[in-house]
Amino acid sequence: MRTERTSSSTTARILIVGGGFAGVNAAAGAIATIGSAGDRVAVGLISPDPFWVMKPRLYERDLTGVRVPLAEVLDPLGVTRHQASVRAIDTDQRQVVLDDGSTLAYDQLVLAAGSRLALPDGPGVHCADSYEQAVELRSAVDALRSGGRRFRAVVVGGGFTGIELAAELAHDAEVTLLAAPTLAPGYGPRARKLIEESLGSLGVAVRAGVRVSEVADGAVLLSDNDWISAELVAWATGPRASELTAQIPAARDSLGRLLVDGYLRAGAPGVWAAGDSACAKVDATHSSVMSCQHAGPQGRRAGENAAAVALGRKPRAYRQALYLTCLALGEREGLLTCGFERNTVLASGQEAAQMKRAINHGLIYPPAGQDRQAMLKIGKQAPPGRPLAAAIARGALRSRRVRAKVAGAAPERSAAYATAERDAAEALS
Repeated sequence: MRTERTSSSTTARILIVGGGFAGVNAAAGAIATIGSAGDRVAVGLISPDPFWVMKPRLYERDLTGVRVPLAEVLDPLGVTRHQASVRAIDTDQRQVVLDDGSTLAYDQLVLAAGSRLALPDGPGVHCADSYEQAVELRSAVDALRSGGRRFRAVVVGGGFTGIELAAELAHDAEVTLLAAPTLAPGYGPRARKLIEESLGSLGVAVRAGVRVSEVADGAVLLSDNDWISAELVAWATGPRASELTAQIPAARDSLGRLLVDGYLRAGAPGVWAAGDSACAKVDATHSSVMSCQHAGPQGRRAGENAAAVALGRKPRAYRQALYLTCLALGEREGLLTCGFERNTVLASGQEAAQMKRAINHGLIYPPAGQDRQAMLKIGKQAPPGRPLAAAIARGALRSRRVRAKVAGAAPERSAAYATAERDAAEALS
């Protein structure tokens, strides 16, 4: 195991780039590891957005409380907030260059800069990749549905986001879902059949194996030279890692994610990566996916490891054997699966929809209005390496009683944060 150097000054500096699931969890993990050694290590977080956006909710029609003010979480932790964008990362000098040309030095850097979805040129093209884009999408939907009329919408992308967007838009529109190469490619045959049935019951027309060649005014041209009427186009193809990953002199995967080692080190001295910035092994055979489920624990462990090295301790390995997916299929149906094959169905229909709401409006949120001790628990999970952990979790989630308890006990934290979001937005305007 190679040795990382720390600052020669009395205070080591940990910088976290990104204010999403991975970044905030990294901050909590670093502070928790530092503990009483707070005078020896300082933690700062850089984000252009003053809010932590709950991205799993951006497909929803009602975005109330979807943004958590970063001050509500980071200030109790004692993390310094830098509202700025990172222009460049100099791993030789161990510093980042901000958008105004100023620099911040670091001893340990956690890159958790998220991902971006590239949109094609063309009229009426929207997505729900950021809060601002989701608001624009909802505004376009509201304008098109004025007077109660149904409009024609095309959703491009048959993966997780595309399915959820298509199901949500079906409430107001006649939706065609374009899936290439196939619908729900990451799901097994049993789960895919349930998805097809749910979309069919919502009136969503699925066309598989075709791609969009051109977006014109009121229509899209497909790769088979067919035109489809589209007053609104929702783009939901796969995102790519932030371009900041290219600033790190290390290997990346086809999505631009840094290939990290078992400790989430990113190949350059003092640099760790987590969330959509990292391609990490979650167990012996599987790599992480771009989801908050992996971003949170990765961020936590990356922050813990950055702090441990800053204090002269050894880092700990990252493992996350259990993988669950909870897919929304409109307001009244959902699908909860277990395993990377996404074919072990734990719940479907209304029961899964209740679980999805419990996750989206409660479990993914930090505790509202709590103190430092409560915030320190963000992203904390059981120690890795216990082979029975995944089996126990699977068994518990198969239990209707346990699922009902989770859904019923999950606090509506999104509502609790709505006031804080509004007040922060007004103060920033």
